Amino acid sequence: MVVMAQKPPLPSPPAPLPTPAASSSQPNTRASPTPSSSSSSSYVTNPEEMKIVVTGSSGSLAEGLIQLVLSATKHSLILVDHKPPPPGSELDNPRIEYVTAELRTYTNFLEILTSKRVDALIHLASYPNPFLAHASEIHNANVTLSFNALQAAVEAGIKRVVMASSVNATSAAYAFGEPTYDYFPLDEQHPMRPEDAYSLSKAIMEVQCDAFARFNPEMSIASLRLHHCVNTKKNTSHIVKDARKDLWGYIMMESAARACLLALDVPWKGHEVMYVVGNQHSAQGYNAEEIAKTYFPKTKRKSGPLAPSQGFYDCSKAERLIGWKHEGGRMPA
Repeated sequence: MVVMAQKPPLPSPPAPLPTPAASSSQPNTRASPTPSSSSSSSYVTNPEEMKIVVTGSSGSLAEGLIQLVLSATKHSLILVDHKPPPPGSELDNPRIEYVTAELRTYTNFLEILTSKRVDALIHLASYPNPFLAHASEIHNANVTLSFNALQAAVEAGIKRVVMASSVNATSAAYAFGEPTYDYFPLDEQHPMRPEDAYSLSKAIMEVQCDAFARFNPEMSIASLRLHHCVNTKKNTSHIVKDARKDLWGYIMMESAARACLLALDVPWKGHEVMYVVGNQHSAQGYNAEEIAKTYFPKTKRKSGPLAPSQGFYDCSKAERLIGWKHEGGRMPA
């Protein structure tokens, strides 16, 4: 295991959002060939064998991602977390490397990406809900982590980035009152109305991604609006009312991991937000249209009544842009 010590600040801090045409004032410490104009990353020579940094590697989604990478791809992973893996939990595999680092310290983040010739970044590190610390800590940590991820990727020449957003960016489970939904099923055009510190941090993360994509048009940045990741199909039929705020949603762990990998292998540039949520609601035995009328009587329908088991999130954009479906769809290379 490699342990990153805290580094002193760089002598000359980088500009927050360098333009593509401007050269960085920081020295390039990585010896590498100049990428061709058709290359989508500074170091990717074979998109089927990428070196991917995964932050927040102690989380449950990262666990599913590791399993999928090792079983279905030739990629290698650099797993980064602020705490070391529990004793005896490290995988003895040449395609896995562990790094312990505090990524809120920008120089730590930058050193990892610049020293290891990384092809892509999957940024999962964040507080996963608003209840684990004071609101100021939740918000400031998450927003700092997402900015550091994007800025370090730019400086390191990484063009393929996946950011873990949340369905709560629109305000959902953590709304202080009842969330306001304009229409069902929700799509990416629906207004964001975050209220709590966690949801706000995810909405800000998506705005950060927009900014970085505008100033770095060769980057492909995907913000995946994930729901509760589970290993077995979720059933909220016994708590239908309590589960209403986040619209009885969930996503299977393998499917979430698959979305992360698919979003790294895309032909498009820019920043795209997309829902990746199970295609069926979790209130098993209940009719989607009936529970929508019961708990959200003022919410309109985009195109006719909901099917009985239909989920409340429209994930067609993810299918269109990355070939993802909750069940089936494209598999990672």
